[in-house]
Amino acid sequence: MLREFVARKYKQVAKLIKPGSSVLDIGCNTGELLDVLPKADYVGVDINKEEIKKLRNKGIKASALDLNKDRMHFNKKFDYVVALDICEHILDPAGMIREFKKILKPEGQLVISLPNDYHLFNKIRFLFNKNLTKDPFSAAGHLHIFPINEGERFLEKENLVITNQVKLYPDKPRIIPSSVRKFLSKMFPNNFSRGTIYLARFK
Repeated sequence: MLREFVARKYKQVAKLIKPGSSVLDIGCNTGELLDVLPKADYVGVDINKEEIKKLRNKGIKASALDLNKDRMHFNKKFDYVVALDICEHILDPAGMIREFKKILKPEGQLVISLPNDYHLFNKIRFLFNKNLTKDPFSAAGHLHIFPINEGERFLEKENLVITNQVKLYPDKPRIIPSSVRKFLSKMFPNNFSRGTIYLARFK
């Protein structure tokens, strides 16, 4: 189900990016986003050196970076910087976004997703004293939590203008039809959305 959710998220991202654009994919992992952006001038960045090596062996432009330590230096600027579910893992997400401004073209845009850790299932877990996320100090843990309203304020505080947004509906429970899950996520995002994809530009 996780792979289905990720694939659906990538398809939504592809709708926000104009074909033929230059794209920097932050936290690219295996470079799967390129599958839905076949005409993009694509560059991937990830902390996983082994995955970066595999991408390079395929002829894909990619760099290994630890965003908590390394600066982003490129010999070009990009039409889009894509950062999907990255901010919650970074020590200084605001500082990272300010770095994005330096590598975007003047009319460039940021595609960023923030998970909604305050969705209904996590609220239920909280009531039963269950962990809401993995160990925050593990590689996959969340250092920051962004309720939807706070996430939007966070982006706006960094001089970003949100021009489009897509609420991501959950893949479960399966007994509820996907059309109903999608409706609930759109109408009551604080409780039913699993996250939001934002398209934004700097002021």
